[in-house]
Amino acid sequence: MSITSPGEAMPDTDFIPHTSHWGAFSARWRDGALEVRPHPADPDPNGILQNFPDALRHRARVAQPMVRRGWLDRGPGPDARRGSDSYGPLAWDKAIELLGAELARVRDSHGPGAVFGGSYGWSSTGRFHHAQSQVHRFLNTVVGGYVRSVNSYSSGASSVLVPHILGSYED
Repeated sequence: MSITSPGEAMPDTDFIPHTSHWGAFSARWRDGALEVRPHPADPDPNGILQNFPDALRHRARVAQPMVRRGWLDRGPGPDARRGSDSYGPLAWDKAIELLGAELARVRDSHGPGAVFGGSYGWSSTGRFHHAQSQVHRFLNTVVGGYVRSVNSYSSGASSVLVPHILGSYED
């Protein structure tokens, strides 16, 4: 990986600009590896940008859909192996088929209130990639509704309690 110094000219040959939580950068594929360079005008580029190339193939990365073997063998429901079961890889087409069938089963058997539309909300700086928004739009459109959480783990208790103690936020 090559990192330029702040203000150093960056050749624009096949580098594509991006942004992330850790700053603006450009990246390209070169000799089968990702090369990342911070934006040349960034006076203090975040060192985390240097993790991107290795993160693509890190052993902890889940690179394809995985399914719990007990669920795949026996379907939904309690299973003694749950929590200690192994996971097996699936092709994307098969994963989408299984997810669609399971969402339909839960909705048809128990109603949309049995579907939890949860996400920690990790996202890129662009709102299209806001995980919660995408999950909620999908479940409203495809499932016809769902149950969601409100507030956040960061300020969840205070946003519920403070209005009862101090009054509304608007006041």
